[in-house]
Amino acid sequence: MEENFASPKRKTENRSFRIDSGTLKGLEDEAARKMVSVNTLANQLLTDYIEVGRHRKRLGSVSLSVSAFERILAAASDEDITRAGRVSGHSVPKAYALSKWGVVSVPNVLSFIRENASTTALYDYSESPSSPKTITLTHSFGRKWSLYLSSFFVAAFEDAGQKVASEVSDQVIGLKLI
Repeated sequence: MEENFASPKRKTENRSFRIDSGTLKGLEDEAARKMVSVNTLANQLLTDYIEVGRHRKRLGSVSLSVSAFERILAAASDEDITRAGRVSGHSVPKAYALSKWGVVSVPNVLSFIRENASTTALYDYSESPSSPKTITLTHSFGRKWSLYLSSFFVAAFEDAGQKVASEVSDQVIGLKLI
């Protein structure tokens, strides 16, 4: 599902930009593939960069192919994966929240999780409307990725002062805020 980052409630303004002809051709091709206007695609890309991309770049995020990512997961023990998730969970969401919002809080951790789901292929996000809030993350990377994500987000919520119960399977992580 394509995510539309531009909110229809936002005020728009007219601006004129000079764009390299090769870049414009790429925008036109991608807009046609997605069946949206070039304007809509450009707005989505700029919004994604402003709301997410610039913060990731500042914090040193990297991109990997799926096959490289899967090989890294396979090479590590469950204990190493869990420890790496916990250490990263105490640092990455905190740095992101402080960079973007100036404070670590439960709503900001939730925003971090949602933003990552909508801008990466690492997991899909859903949440129950019931209380206590339950977050479900689904993915196709196996048990080790579930262990990593579980320990990562439990640590992130701890830093925001929120206790979390987690359940993991090969493709699903359930996080219940308690």
